Amino acid sequence: MKNPAARSRIARGLVRTIVVLVVAGFTTAAGAQGRYLGTLFTGLYSAQGEAGSGVTMTHEEPVIFLTFYLYRGDRSPYWLTATVTRAPDLHGDYNYTGDLYETSGPPYGGPFDPTMVTYRKVGTVSLVSVDGYTVDLNYTIDGVSISKVYTRFTLNDLNFAGPYWGTIVYTTGSCSSPQSFAISGSTTVAQSSNALTIVLRGPGSTCTLSGDYRQSGSLGGSSGTLSCSDGTSGPMALVGLQMTQTGFTGSFELNVGQCNLPSAITGIRVEGP
Repeated sequence: MKNPAARSRIARGLVRTIVVLVVAGFTTAAGAQGRYLGTLFTGLYSAQGEAGSGVTMTHEEPVIFLTFYLYRGDRSPYWLTATVTRAPDLHGDYNYTGDLYETSGPPYGGPFDPTMVTYRKVGTVSLVSVDGYTVDLNYTIDGVSISKVYTRFTLNDLNFAGPYWGTIVYTTGSCSSPQSFAISGSTTVAQSSNALTIVLRGPGSTCTLSGDYRQSGSLGGSSGTLSCSDGTSGPMALVGLQMTQTGFTGSFELNVGQCNLPSAITGIRVEGP
């Protein structure tokens, strides 16, 4: 699409839709015990110093499908799968539990006969995470207990720098009476290997998120501050910064008094003429 005005209208329409969904999500989550996590845990994970083995996670809240790729005693490859379901959060941790299975079936290279597929339960899996980046996995395989810390495996360093049409939805007020506000406008992201700054210029206010930059797997994050020209400001923790087909999305918590209030930011990349 070569018409800049048309692109701008489409971008604004998409952002308005995102704003409605985000605000609705905040309203629903306000009275819920645990926050909706979406696809936060999707990615490739490995334990420190154990290259060549690990686990992949496909997350569709409230379930995660795990695929373990391990090795037997004779060093032959061995993979297992599990579907874990979210359990009640404990002390702010995210918890998922389920059964672990060994699967066998017809060999590759020939016709696939689904009647040859068999499943055998070999144990259970418990997944616990505090921040969505690092997970503690406790699982059993035929009576052998394993407990390891897994972290996301980074395939490529992401670069979010560039111009966008963005929206920020921030929550402020008090712990008992939070209020959400949305601002949309021209947005610029500046990024270096260890710093991130997002400036959103809305019709009535300009907001700046600035802090460090860190990446784990396909997710970026930052610890810093939010400062808006309408007087809103405070420490913030940006998590789950993801690159999408059209731009980026991320969520953050704004610290107000003793509250960590849920907020979000999204941007649709602005193409050149």
